[in-house]
Amino acid sequence: MGTFRKVLFIYFIIFIGFFSYGQNNDTIVVSDSLKIFLSKSKKFRTAFKIKESLDYAIKTIDLAHQLDNNEYICKGHYLMVSNYEIVEDYKSMERHSHEALKYAKRAKDTAMISYSLNALGSVYSDGFGEIERGMDYFNQSLEIAEKIKDKSKEFPPILNISWIYIKEKEFDKAFPYLKKAEMLIEDHTSSISVVAASHLKYLLGRYYIGKEQFKKSHKLLNEAIKNLEEINVFSVLNEAYRAKAEAFERVGNSDSALYCINKYLFYKDKLLNEEKLQQIKVAKLNFSISEFKRELEASRKEKEYLAKIDNRNIIIIITSISLILLTVGIFFILYGYRSKKKLNEVLEEKNEQLIKAKAEAEKLTNTKSQFISTVSHELRTPLYGVVGITTLLLEENDIPVKHKKLLNSLKFSGDYLLDLINKVLKISKIESKNEKLTHTPTNLFRLSKNLLYSFEYQAKNKNNELILQIPDELPDIVNVDSLKVSEVLINLIGNSAKFTENGKIWLRIKIISLDKNTITIRYEVEDNGVGIPEDKKEFVFEKFSQVGREFNKSEGTGLGLSIVKNLLEMMDSEIHLDSKEGRGTKFYFDLQLEAVDENEEQEVDTNADGINAMYRRILVAEDNKINQIVTKNLLNIIGYDCTIVENGFNALQMVKKEDFDLILMDLNMPYLNGIEATRRIREFDKTTPIIALTASELSEIEEECMEIGMNDIINKPLNKNDLKNIIAKHLVR
Repeated sequence: MGTFRKVLFIYFIIFIGFFSYGQNNDTIVVSDSLKIFLSKSKKFRTAFKIKESLDYAIKTIDLAHQLDNNEYICKGHYLMVSNYEIVEDYKSMERHSHEALKYAKRAKDTAMISYSLNALGSVYSDGFGEIERGMDYFNQSLEIAEKIKDKSKEFPPILNISWIYIKEKEFDKAFPYLKKAEMLIEDHTSSISVVAASHLKYLLGRYYIGKEQFKKSHKLLNEAIKNLEEINVFSVLNEAYRAKAEAFERVGNSDSALYCINKYLFYKDKLLNEEKLQQIKVAKLNFSISEFKRELEASRKEKEYLAKIDNRNIIIIITSISLILLTVGIFFILYGYRSKKKLNEVLEEKNEQLIKAKAEAEKLTNTKSQFISTVSHELRTPLYGVVGITTLLLEENDIPVKHKKLLNSLKFSGDYLLDLINKVLKISKIESKNEKLTHTPTNLFRLSKNLLYSFEYQAKNKNNELILQIPDELPDIVNVDSLKVSEVLINLIGNSAKFTENGKIWLRIKIISLDKNTITIRYEVEDNGVGIPEDKKEFVFEKFSQVGREFNKSEGTGLGLSIVKNLLEMMDSEIHLDSKEGRGTKFYFDLQLEAVDENEEQEVDTNADGINAMYRRILVAEDNKINQIVTKNLLNIIGYDCTIVENGFNALQMVKKEDFDLILMDLNMPYLNGIEATRRIREFDKTTPIIALTASELSEIEEECMEIGMNDIINKPLNKNDLKNIIAKHLVR
């Protein structure tokens, strides 16, 4: 990284300092136009509008020459320096830095002398690689700055010196200068800008990377990035991200390093693009012409005197000067064209690199999603046995209390692992854009009540009170993706239950607006638990983030609130957070829903539980021995008998020989898998309901299952109530 990036931030400090310097000096009379031109140039420079800033700097220099005002000539040249710094035009920087120094000495402006020397130090150390010469200029700048009572003027050369030592990997030599800069900020907060303070944090971050103290480095770089993003200062911002990428690369975190590199390229593009470079070429041409006109004006005055002697000589001189001016203009236009052509070639090469990097990133994302899907399936299969057998044993009435306690612990561990798998898979699914919205007629009162009181057991264990607050005006039925809403509320209520003891947890629905067909509601989940610290409020929505993890007081995956945020974005909503540490937390979000006319609501068959289950014949196709035992026992508990076969081929033969009321078909079996077995069964049996059993993510295989003639699909590990409901649903039909 070139030091020119650092110098850019120093210029911001300088702008605040030198624009006000000397303005109260009663001995200097400056026209209002000069002040306006200089102020506008500064404003455009701060906003990275380089062409406009250069134009007003040129106007400042022109007018200052007319008024013979050395102070403003100096400041105009210094603005030219700071603009050329962005495009690394070190030759132009060198020229205007020397001009700024020359007129600063004529104006006897000590502060501007120090700034100009500091700029020359940057030109030679960064631009031309002359480290010793650059360091000499920095030391001269610092020596002069130390003579000024305003200590903040020492800040630019101190930072530049520390950066040279960091760049040369002489970290121990850099540290005293960094500490001195910290002291200057503490003592002169009002006169040193946010940009300057952020730049110091950036340099300290680089220092700690060199010392391999990555935790300190990340903290400082994050603080610098936060401040600079708030005020849109892209120069040091892109370098801060590149430094973070280096730190992540050093510790082997390639995913985070790639993210930071992408942010670096994003802000670098904001700072510097082809249009800005072309504008600067035009501005350089304008300045050259303007400078030539000043020389022409001086010559003109001399020629007026000579005109008294020979008028013909004046015509010759003016014609010659016009030809020279035209030649200079043509030269700069051709030079600008060649530069633009070269720049286009560089940009084309860069675009090719970005396209290649994007393709690699997409390939990596697809590989990650496939890996997560495969691993989740392999983990769910044995978990089916663990959770299923534990559930069956807990149904027994004669289990000793001691063993029942152990079984409850085992089931809790199995459920916890299953929850972790499901949440990781959910994140992967959302990121791969495979998650879809499915709106169904839903009674929000019943849904909310059932969700809240499903936490009753946890609430009793922590002595918490669950409170449901729903307005009477809420329509009975609305169209909503009830599964997504349930996932959001379960995560939010679970979060409150985790961090609240001897307190209260509220689930509220508030009506924001209501008309005939549309309702806007606000869901609130509030508790009076431990609350969230102010500096953690954004952090809690990041993946794998947990408040309290550093003190080992948290549990869970840290994925819940990240899932909530992503699901609500899918539903055109967003999560909001109000919290005070020690006083509780409130999460809330708004949903715009379609109200459903009760007369249009489909009737639900309420006789499903009245089926004589024992007279129903169910075929189970399952190759795993443990899963066979679990499924058979679950069916027996809910009142069904079954026949079990070990693969799809045997299932096909059984259906050909005997009649069954329903088939539970595992998808992954040897000899003949569930997909192929179903396809062959549907060649001669179109009516027997077939329900797929799978440990895979439903959205990945649901479409294929429905296309070959399956009637429904259910995830393993099987839940007793879910299994009972899905069987009853298809037997009734």
